[in-house]
Amino acid sequence: MALIEKAAEYILNILTEDETVKNFPKEFVAASAKWIRSWFLKDDPKTEAKIIDANRSPENKKGVIEAKLEDALENPAFKAALEQQLAAFEHQKSSLKKNVVDKANIDVKGNVHIGDKGTSSGDNYDEKNVLKGGTIKTGGDFRMGDDVD
Repeated sequence: MALIEKAAEYILNILTEDETVKNFPKEFVAASAKWIRSWFLKDDPKTEAKIIDANRSPENKKGVIEAKLEDALENPAFKAALEQQLAAFEHQKSSLKKNVVDKANIDVKGNVHIGDKGTSSGDNYDEKNVLKGGTIKTGGDFRMGDDVD
């Protein structure tokens, strides 16, 4: 995904607090929104109003953001700061997954258990104990799910 597309997704998700960021820590969302406003929306209330406008489609909002990003990315300091913000955003998104096996082909002679043992650290995940697009072959027992005592 191109930098402009990733950045537009990040900005739109944070400013509209959509489903993607609903389970993120509030401090992360608040700090990200503050950063976006200080760099991206500084002295531009018209763009912010367009992004927050409930009557505009997400595609329209993303187009507004992408147009603004084209100019903003000419500033090397903004680009560097944006790349740091995007890395933090990706980290937050990935932390909403736990025990996810994605596109893996696993062949084990013994038993397979995917899930937590004992008390789980919380269940605030978008995906947990999931096999997506792969196979698991086992010579023993296969279990997917938590063993909570």
